[in-house]
Amino acid sequence: MKAIKFLMIASTACVLANSAQAADGTINFTGEITAASCVASAGAGSSVGGGQGQQIVEVNLGKVSMDALGGSAEAGLAAGTSINLNLDCGNTAAGLTTVKFGFDPMSGSGIDPNNNSLLKTTGSAGGVGIGMYDENSQLINLSANEAYSAALTASGEGEQAKYSAALNMRASYVANGSELKPGTANGTLPFTLTYE
Repeated sequence: MKAIKFLMIASTACVLANSAQAADGTINFTGEITAASCVASAGAGSSVGGGQGQQIVEVNLGKVSMDALGGSAEAGLAAGTSINLNLDCGNTAAGLTTVKFGFDPMSGSGIDPNNNSLLKTTGSAGGVGIGMYDENSQLINLSANEAYSAALTASGEGEQAKYSAALNMRASYVANGSELKPGTANGTLPFTLTYE
């Protein structure tokens, strides 16, 4: 009888343990797959390689003096480098008005541990992250899923319309508040184009 009581208690405990793993809420995803497909070509400050959907934008931030960073996060950025990209969407963007350049730092170098708005740098340098800025020199918060948006413009009408967009951003080394150390400061920042 004791064995049966123990078995019943153990079974009840298992059921209760499974109940403790019940959901606390639900995440509902919405979206749409669009035929829009844009190819980037480089403007000033960058070069673009790779094929459609696998493009690589190369940006050379140059050799920046620690003095230019000011030695603290309050000093801000140093000599930004333009990233001007021209998007050619052909006739695939009919009915759309905006293209968004979204960033995925966690699939790249990561978020800077001292300033989560910045991209973490790899290499031997210390005390510095990489900041991405919009055309108004406003820092894009990389940890908050902020994106850079640009208008899609059409030339021509109807089925003959061709769509394009100009993305004018800037990147810069930014002091992150920890001790500055000279050395290499590279970074990788995957991006995705989305449309509205």
